[in-house]
Amino acid sequence: MKILILEDEMHQYNVLRHMLEDLMPSALLIGPIPTISEARHFFISESEPDIIIADIQLNDGLCFDALSSAPDNVPIIFTTAHEEYALQAFEYNSLSYLLKPIDKEMLRTALKKAERLMPVNTTSPKRKAPTLPKKEKFRERFMVKTVKGEKMIPVSGIRYFVSEQKNTYLKLLDNTSYSVNIPLEKLSTQLDPQRFMRVNRKFIVPLEQVTATERLSNGKEKLILKGDNPPEIIISRMRRNEVGEWIISRK
Repeated sequence: MKILILEDEMHQYNVLRHMLEDLMPSALLIGPIPTISEARHFFISESEPDIIIADIQLNDGLCFDALSSAPDNVPIIFTTAHEEYALQAFEYNSLSYLLKPIDKEMLRTALKKAERLMPVNTTSPKRKAPTLPKKEKFRERFMVKTVKGEKMIPVSGIRYFVSEQKNTYLKLLDNTSYSVNIPLEKLSTQLDPQRFMRVNRKFIVPLEQVTATERLSNGKEKLILKGDNPPEIIISRMRRNEVGEWIISRK
């Protein structure tokens, strides 16, 4: 059985994953997929899942925009912290509407209902599907909007993230930038902490772009990035030791 998970919060995904690994240890978990754009791409290019578990509010909008591209016969279990989308959810192939924090027994009931709707060979125990490795998954790419449509950006091409006037932007190695509709606080939970760190209120930087730190006359420290015209990034006093240990860990 293949279960596709649409979820933009890594903590919520991990809670759900642990429940699913206990309730359905033979299931293949696919995800998490945090955006409408990535979900649409999955439905177009990948094989059909047996069940969809969808958080209603994703990074770039409501999941309904993505589910319009999903197969009509796949049951959907909605998860959300908001009750007001229940009626809209049942316009789709909704099986259950679970409020967060998710109750394990309610999830068990929803999964049993889904199994009853599947063809007999789908739930047959003849071949056991592999389980997801028990480790956290972090974002490896972003879908951004351009004048020509949508563009996929791998995290390896990002120079830094910056928050300006309540908007978040990712800056690429070629100095082009794109808006991403994710606050820095939330974004920092989606990125691998060994590769990325939020060094102050405005910036998240990748470790591979850091060349040095510079002690300023006022006792503060500045982070120096690779390339020409680097931004001025003053390390937060509260995070100075943490940033220093993070940089040393690269060696």
